[in-house]
This record gives sequence, C-alpha cells and structure tokens, in this order.
Amino acid sequence: MAETAEERYITPLAQWARVLEIFIPGYMFGKAWGIANQHTVELYRVIFPEFLINMAEAMKRLINTDSAALERVFSTCAGALVGFLVICLLGAVMHFALGDRKYFDSLRFTSITLIPLAVMNGTLTHLTNTLFESLGGGETIESLTKSAVDSPRGQIPMYCVFYFLALWMMGKRTGVVGRRRWLVLLVGVGFLILYFALGLGITNEEAAVVLPKLMAAHAQP
Repeated sequence: MAETAEERYITPLAQWARVLEIFIPGYMFGKAWGIANQHTVELYRVIFPEFLINMAEAMKRLINTDSAALERVFSTCAGALVGFLVICLLGAVMHFALGDRKYFDSLRFTSITLIPLAVMNGTLTHLTNTLFESLGGGETIESLTKSAVDSPRGQIPMYCVFYFLALWMMGKRTGVVGRRRWLVLLVGVGFLILYFALGLGITNEEAAVVLPKLMAAHAQP
C-alpha cells in the first residue's frame, strides 16, 4: 500500500536542506585554509598541508581589492572552494564504500561526518592566530615552540575520535550495515592518515624554522 503525503516527511525546504548539508560543513571544513594573511601564511603552511594553503592563496590572488572586509570574504571563499574539492574527492571514495547510494547522498554523508574535522580546522586557525598575536610579548623561542607544538597535539586526537564516532553513528542512522559500515570507518582512517602524512600539525623542527622568521619580521618597524 502506497504511503500518503501525511505519512511521509515532506517540507518545501527539503531540497535546500539537502544542499545545505553539503555546503555548510564544506564551508566550515575548507575556510581555514584560506584565511591566512601575508603575516601568518608561512605559519599556516606548516600547520596545514602546504599545497592546500597554496591552492587557496592562488585563488585569492585572482581578485584584488582594497577593502579588508571583501578581502576576508574572498579569503574564506577560496578556502571553502578547496574544501569542497577535497570533499568531492573523498565523497567519491566514500561512494564506493557505501555502495548502494547516489553520489549526491554520498556527498551529504561525507560532508556531515566531516563536521568534527571542520571544527578541528577552525580550532587550529584560532591557535595559530593566537600564537602570532603573542609575538613580541617577551616570549622566548622555546616557549613559543612549546605552545605551537603542544596545543595542536592536545586538540587533534579529540577531534579525530569525534570524526570516527560521526562515521560510525551516521552509518547506523542511515542504514549502513555489515562490512560496509566497517569499510566506511576504514575510509575515514585512511583519510586521516593521508591528512597527517601531507602535513597536518607542526613539528618541533618546523617550529624552529618558521618562528624565528616570524619574530624577526614582527620586530621590523
């Protein structure tokens, strides 16, 4: 027996909601890669994979403006575009893992489950900007290096756990069963391994190189 309209969940905004389920997490996930300015971009290149920052910076150079507000909008949009590209690629792999879904649905699944990593990226940008703002305050290279390295290390594992929980619970909620649920989790593990391998996080060696340069530039009138 066919179900009636009253028995189905229907809203005029349903299609928009499906699109926003991709757009909003995707924007949150990628904008962190585009908001660096000329003073902090080198620090961003060691906090995040360098090629992602370079892609966003290349997009930002396509538009010149004297308005600080517009420049920030263009910067976040550039990062978001890079984020959407990453989501499309990861969504293609996730589509294979999910098996019986439309690619658009796989994109929604991918984007929603990336929310913990989107928050992680935003937290890392906040830590990076806070570190830059502390330059010139009398801190030593050693204390700045400890702050730059230890703060992300304390945050990143927590968000990785949240990402795995999002994959597992979203799979359960959307009817992913059997080995496919484990396959989805393996895709997430592989994505995080790749993200770290490409340069997520800052090491003591990287901090020892970039922080003295930033301090010297900050000391110039």
